[in-house]
Amino acid sequence: MANPYENANVYAQNQKVQAETAPSNNSRDTDARALISCARRLDDAKTAMENDGKSKEHLRLYSDAIRHNQRLWTIFQVALSDPENALPENLKLILLNLSRYVDKTSFRAVASYMPELVDSLININRIIAKGLSKPVEGADLYTPPAEARSTPTSLTTSA
Repeated sequence: MANPYENANVYAQNQKVQAETAPSNNSRDTDARALISCARRLDDAKTAMENDGKSKEHLRLYSDAIRHNQRLWTIFQVALSDPENALPENLKLILLNLSRYVDKTSFRAVASYMPELVDSLININRIIAKGLSKPVEGADLYTPPAEARSTPTSLTTSA
């Protein structure tokens, strides 16, 4: 049986490469965009369910959006558990606890449509994305090379 986290590890490594080669070279932006994209997808699915919750297409859209968001948070879990992740330990623990909440809420939301649970997932993504979108203190004038940074710039990478 294949390791279910194998794809997440490959994806996380790919995200790191893409973030390092992105024009802005800012992996925080990559993480924030992924979170906002998932929040938008969840919001669209919630709206579709509100319009016609009995439609098979809307039910599929709803469950796919939740699972997609959960996969993103699984990637964050893997990255946060990596011993080379340079985020402070207390922040890693907070984010790992938050990811457990996302897991539990996602399982409950997939089992039955509960708009308040979807709203919770959307709000978490938006709040974390907003935090990632804020400039790192002291990084507005000069961005040191990745190996010289003391403040990590992403959930998924230490660079």
